[in-house]
Amino acid sequence: MTDSFRQAAGRKVVSRASAEELGRIDQLVLDAPARRVRALLVGRGRKARLVDWDDVSGFGPDAVMVADDAAVREPADEWERVAADGKLAVVGARALSERGNELGRVDDVTFDPATGVVDAIVVGGRAVPATALLGSGSYAVVFDAAEDDRAG
Repeated sequence: MTDSFRQAAGRKVVSRASAEELGRIDQLVLDAPARRVRALLVGRGRKARLVDWDDVSGFGPDAVMVADDAAVREPADEWERVAADGKLAVVGARALSERGNELGRVDDVTFDPATGVVDAIVVGGRAVPATALLGSGSYAVVFDAAEDDRAG
């Protein structure tokens, strides 16, 4: 079973302890070297908060469950602040090969909702295996040079 960044956007984040909605997912933050979801971004802008993937106890089609209200937290460092500001958003980002060739834009990211492991990155309607992912930042998402041949 897979889920996607686009499908997850807007999903409720709910505390198991209080049964209260703590917010809604705005984006998912990708850990490119590990090829997995690092965190959920809840809310936008200065009010944006994060939930570490390790604090997610259930990721369902209607809601994401966390143990308690403390799982939703403020950004802890500059990298997390940049992510909270939306500057590390993967969906919509430019996709480049490591040679610097334009591959298109990232349409979506599919992942296993049980583990957060990324299955594929959808670029220009084509699913690129997560194993081709080299890095992700504010400028672009970078893929192995072999994607030059597959994209053409």
